Amino acid sequence: MDETYAYVHELLNRQMALRAKIEDSPIAGDIQFEYGHDYYQEETRCMGLRMIRDGLDKEGEKLILDFTTEHYPGNEENEKKWIGKMMRYLNAITPTLIDNLLAEGYTALQSNVELPNENAIFYPIYDLNTDTKRLLFMDSNILIDLKQADAYENLQGWVYYTST
Repeated sequence: MDETYAYVHELLNRQMALRAKIEDSPIAGDIQFEYGHDYYQEETRCMGLRMIRDGLDKEGEKLILDFTTEHYPGNEENEKKWIGKMMRYLNAITPTLIDNLLAEGYTALQSNVELPNENAIFYPIYDLNTDTKRLLFMDSNILIDLKQADAYENLQGWVYYTST
């Protein structure tokens, strides 16, 4: 049980470090959090999914749902669906997956958390848009250019396709 506590404690420390980085951003006062577009929520999701992949199913799901209940009450059922979807559709990052993404016309991977983070969840994007271009000006390390092999050579995390 002490090992589980230490693991969760380390993950929560990572979340606090992310919060500090976001709050130090020059645009921090302009940030409006909403369900599904909240970097704190994304960090919690990463931690919870990592716990689930490591065999701590109930604890990982509880971590994610507790955050949702606290910050976005009424979205718990949506979050349960999201967890189920992620556990079914996450793809490990492999050279074959990267080749397939390039063949399908994707140009980059966007992480849901600051990198490096072994628990990152990525989704492929075709082109930079207003939101992704803004990330470049925030001194962020969230976008990975698929055309630069060294950018993803030692990349850790999981990839999923968005439904939009």
